[in-house]
Amino acid sequence: MFIPTAKPMLKFFVLLLILLAFSPQQNAQAQEQLLDEIIAVVGDKIVLKSDVEVQYLQAQTQGAEGGEEDLKCQILEQLLLQKMFQTHAVLDSIEISPEEIEQELDGRIRYFLQMFGGDQEKLEAYYQKSVVEIKEEFRTDVREQLLAQRMQNQVISEVSVTPSEVKDFFDQIPADSIPYFNAEIEVGQLVLKPKVTKAQKQAAKDQLLGIKSRIEGGEDFAELAGTYSEDPGSAVQGGDLGWVSRGDFVPEFEGAAFKLKAGELSGIVESSFGLHLIQMLERRGDRIHTRHILLRPKVSETEIAAAKVRIDSIRNILVNDTLTFQEAVEKYSEDEATKSSGGLIFNPQTSTSTFEMDQLDPTIYFTIDTLQEGDISAPVRYEMRDGTEAYRLLHIYSRTKPHLANLADDYDKVKQVVEMQKKQEVLGEWIERKVPKTYIKLDGDYGGCELMQKWVDAAA
Repeated sequence: MFIPTAKPMLKFFVLLLILLAFSPQQNAQAQEQLLDEIIAVVGDKIVLKSDVEVQYLQAQTQGAEGGEEDLKCQILEQLLLQKMFQTHAVLDSIEISPEEIEQELDGRIRYFLQMFGGDQEKLEAYYQKSVVEIKEEFRTDVREQLLAQRMQNQVISEVSVTPSEVKDFFDQIPADSIPYFNAEIEVGQLVLKPKVTKAQKQAAKDQLLGIKSRIEGGEDFAELAGTYSEDPGSAVQGGDLGWVSRGDFVPEFEGAAFKLKAGELSGIVESSFGLHLIQMLERRGDRIHTRHILLRPKVSETEIAAAKVRIDSIRNILVNDTLTFQEAVEKYSEDEATKSSGGLIFNPQTSTSTFEMDQLDPTIYFTIDTLQEGDISAPVRYEMRDGTEAYRLLHIYSRTKPHLANLADDYDKVKQVVEMQKKQEVLGEWIERKVPKTYIKLDGDYGGCELMQKWVDAAA
């Protein structure tokens, strides 16, 4: 990928700012060892010496390149930009709701828990704080981060790119600088799950009713969720799903959840994910905070074999050109995550539908390695993200050979670069307009590098 060189004030303003990448314990420990002082003021926001030093120490442990002075200047510039966005977010009356903050905090705790294998006791022992205390320590920083992000998004919300701009940009790339792209592939899937028998479903319902009785008898919901729930994302949180709005859950789950009062347990709720036992924790208007226990009926090898027979018959229809792959996905596929996109599998590294071959999951790579564009694989047994055994067909939507970039094959990639450049320019222009109108004070010891010149001039 080719990325245009940015001017110092036009560096890409990341949405997740560096300050929030570190744990509260790291910040606290580092600040205890520093003689702290205010080194910059932007509006009514301050930057502490420890803010820079903590991030500098962390950057060193992560192998960041550059000398000490240059690296600290880059860190300070990002902190100043953060404070600038926050200051003008307040002036523009941008608001962040308590629910948004809580949702972000819940996500952060889930991330930390994953680092400790889902063991809350280990997490709390490491930080020497309860989960509640950790969340409270993050609360102000999270609100500030969301304010900065919202302000930045508002500034660039109207940025768009025309085909002529894409062409002009590409035409200006010197011939010896045109990038070389590796082979890329787009893969779609059609998924069939084994059918669940009435007996298998009833066994799961009976188990879930037994768990409900234990909760009603005084056992801890969170502990039982951690033991029995088959939702890997929430089980480690005691089944906690955090704050969500209407439309965030599948209809069956949402319909049952919104009928509950605080503390109330649902009956058994069936959705495409399985069987749920839901508890309402709190409700605020159209936002709810719930937790659940999910059980999936167990299927036998007989049902799995039957799924293979069914998907074989679908493949025969596709091979005989009766249906397109996309039409077959819409009609038959039972994977909700890819059904609406014609079965396209998205690359988690790039958030696009294209993969370089070494980015593919090995189970996909070895299935499609010899397939050509338009081909469909034989049925492949695999385990879905939720642990369900299923069969799928893999289809090659597109497959490119290694090549020099060109607009016919790589228009979307070039457009992304042009769009990023325009966003940088718009943000840079916004900063240049706002800096002279914003109260800025900068400690003289931190104004010596080139990146700080605009801030120094504004503070003069």
